[in-house]
Amino acid sequence: MGKDEIFNYFYTNSANLGIKTTIIIMLGGLVIGAFIYLTYFFTYRGVAYNARFNASLVVILLICVVIMLMISSNIVISLGMVGALSIVRFRTAVKDSRDTVFIFWSIAEGLSVGSQNFKLALVTTLFIGIVIAGVSFIPGGRNKYLMIIRGGEEQIDVAGLMREIREVSSHVKLRSTNKDEYHQEMIFELRVRGQLKLKELDEIFAVEGVKAVNWVVETGENVG
Repeated sequence: MGKDEIFNYFYTNSANLGIKTTIIIMLGGLVIGAFIYLTYFFTYRGVAYNARFNASLVVILLICVVIMLMISSNIVISLGMVGALSIVRFRTAVKDSRDTVFIFWSIAEGLSVGSQNFKLALVTTLFIGIVIAGVSFIPGGRNKYLMIIRGGEEQIDVAGLMREIREVSSHVKLRSTNKDEYHQEMIFELRVRGQLKLKELDEIFAVEGVKAVNWVVETGENVG
C-alpha cells in the first residue's frame, strides 16, 4: 500500500458521530461530573472551600470527553492531538493532595465517558465516590493540636502547667519556648481524642503566670 492509500484508509475508517450522539455523550459526562461535584462538596473538611475549583472538575471532565470524541472520530486527528498535548505543560500548584485525587478522578471518568464506556464510568464513579465518602467520614482518632501558652513578667508555674496539660493529653511535646524581659511563650504539641473543651482550657489558663492560651488544630493542609 502506498502513502496515499494508507492515509485514505485511516481517514475513511473513522467513527462519524452525529449531533444527537454527541449531545447524549456530553450529557452523560455532565451527570458524572455533577456526581463528582457533589462528592467534593459534601466530603470537604477544610476551612477554605473553593467553589471555582469544584466547578472546574466538571469542566475538566467535559474537556476530556471532547478530546476522546475527537480521537475516536478521526485517527488522523488523534495523531495530531497526541503531538499537541505532549507539548502542554501545566504549572498550577495543587496544595492539597486531595484536590489532586479529584483532578485525576475527573480526567479518568472523562476518558471513560468519551470512549463511550458508560458502564465503566458509572460503576467506577459510584465505587470511588463511596470510598472517598467513607474515608472522609471515618473518625481520625486522636486530633493533633498546637497549644500556645503566653505569660507576662511573672514566671509561669511550669510544673503546674504540665500537670494540667497532661490531664488533657498523654502525648505532650514541647515544640518551642521563647522568653524576653517582659514576655514568655511556650508551644506544645498535643494529641487529644475528640475536641478540646473550654473547661479544660480554663484550668490551664488558671495556672499561675499564664496570661493567654491559644490552640490550633493541625489538619495537614497548606494555607495561603
